[in-house]
Amino acid sequence: MKRFLLASAALCAAALLLSAGCESAESNDVTISPAHAKVSANGSVVLTASGWDNFRWSLSDGSLGVLSATVGKSVVYTALSSGEGTQTVVATAIGYGGGNSSTNAASSAGFRATATIVRK
Repeated sequence: MKRFLLASAALCAAALLLSAGCESAESNDVTISPAHAKVSANGSVVLTASGWDNFRWSLSDGSLGVLSATVGKSVVYTALSSGEGTQTVVATAIGYGGGNSSTNAASSAGFRATATIVRK
């Protein structure tokens, strides 16, 4: 019983230390480059996220453009031939909070960045 209590205390302490390190301000700054772009019909721009290992990408309006991928460090945004307006592209850090890094997305705003694309 004494070993069990010691082992449990050690696991709790390790979990506390690991979770504290995950929430540092230095590790959750996500940025997208370029943060702003102007793209004409059928034009494209490469967007690259940094500050984390991998990202899930999404668009505010799928009728204005498409992304080359939904997961990765970089994507290519291509404007569709019709429609004008402003598109917001979001990169969210994958794996924040533990568990399976391919399915967990960040819930904190610091683990997410946006880029604005204006259709010319």
